[in-house]
Amino acid sequence: MQLTRKNIIQWFIVLLWALMVPLLAYVASTGIKAGVGLSVAIVGGAICLVCMSNYKLGFYIYITITFILPMLERMSGSEQSVGVAMDVLLLSTLLGCIVKRGDETIKKVKFFKDPLLVCLFLYLAVLVMELFNPEAHSLLGWYVFMRVAMRCYILLYVGLNVFNSLEDVRRFMKYWLILGTAAAFYCCIQQWHGLLPYEQAFINKYQDKFGTTMIATGIRLFSFMSDAAVFGIIMACNIIIMLILLTANRKVISIPKKVVIVIAVILHVLALGYSGTRTGYVMLPLGLMIFFMANLQKRNTILVAMTFGFFALAILYGPFYGNPTIVRVRTAFIGKQDESVNVRDRNRHRIQPYIHTHPFGGGVNTTGGNGVTYHPGHALADFQTDNGFLRAVLETGWLGMLLVAGHFFFLIQTAVSNFFRVTGELDKLLMIGIAAASFAAAVSEYAQDTATLVETSIMLYTFMAIVIKIKYLERG
Repeated sequence: MQLTRKNIIQWFIVLLWALMVPLLAYVASTGIKAGVGLSVAIVGGAICLVCMSNYKLGFYIYITITFILPMLERMSGSEQSVGVAMDVLLLSTLLGCIVKRGDETIKKVKFFKDPLLVCLFLYLAVLVMELFNPEAHSLLGWYVFMRVAMRCYILLYVGLNVFNSLEDVRRFMKYWLILGTAAAFYCCIQQWHGLLPYEQAFINKYQDKFGTTMIATGIRLFSFMSDAAVFGIIMACNIIIMLILLTANRKVISIPKKVVIVIAVILHVLALGYSGTRTGYVMLPLGLMIFFMANLQKRNTILVAMTFGFFALAILYGPFYGNPTIVRVRTAFIGKQDESVNVRDRNRHRIQPYIHTHPFGGGVNTTGGNGVTYHPGHALADFQTDNGFLRAVLETGWLGMLLVAGHFFFLIQTAVSNFFRVTGELDKLLMIGIAAASFAAAVSEYAQDTATLVETSIMLYTFMAIVIKIKYLERG
């Protein structure tokens, strides 16, 4: 039999795997850590090769693994370098995108004329200039922040190559809602059966990472994500999108599919309640307001609004007094503000003189716990902003804060423009759903640092890739 190049490669791979099996067994026999480490390296290397060979699949793999990495870290029982794994996966996907030269449709994107992209480039320039901020004195702190920011920019670029049609958008949104439903279901299991032993052990070992998990009304649950706050924000955004999809005509989304969506909404609502994220509760009515304003003439929109309003009133004023989840939801809308809210307000007023005297900010990673780690002794070190806009103005000055706000404004504006640009009903609902969820995320930025949290930043930058690409694809 004549050996071809393809046959030689296949036989080489078989031989390599045949040698790896006894080698892995030998290393595992010498120590469990070495065996686990080698297994992870082999599996990780294989995943990276898949990401390089198919960057579109790598895009989904990166998002999926990034979302479950916190759970894998808890299962390991110790803190791991999850950032390294994220970087390797994303860079492998980027390399595959560059080697294959992406998709031809990306040439339609006007990178230096699109308002959203220009805003992103200007913000990146501000971050680069912060390296020379005299108030900051840690190169490592600047590098860590830039590393996180560059992940978002790389993800955006890969996304612009992944979303090449409205069908690609539909496929991603289906995947995104399935991923969210899996997270919601896992959270319900945590609530109904308690935290798994490895989760409880991890919380006990690293109590500083879960400082806000234990509250007066119980445990704030986090599913398989990094913390309860980011989990609650994503649940709220998904609920908004799914409620909007329920207004579709039966010819667009059939009754059986709507039943599945309703079940997913119920799981998301329960999970949002169990997360104890009051910001998420406020996000729901404000996010849906964008949709109601754009579709108030439709009967289904009015029905969804009435149904949502009925359940909201029942939760806020119904005769339910013993459930801690409902009590926490009510504190977000009615009743006297608790002390945590008052403390945040006092902190904002106290820091205003610093804002007025430092128009270029104090440097990136100088606030909160990062400030203590990278800039000990800094005036902003250990100052808890609890506000993405406040953090931006403290670290990067007024220009940085305005550009962060600009991200949200142009994202929402482009999504709304796409809503009127596309023709299919499902595509219209997806575009206005992205606009509504993005507006809700912008609202959450006032109470959380939404834009820099790992999972929510993936959501926002993926939404940016979608709306930018569809804007130019639908122009023809």
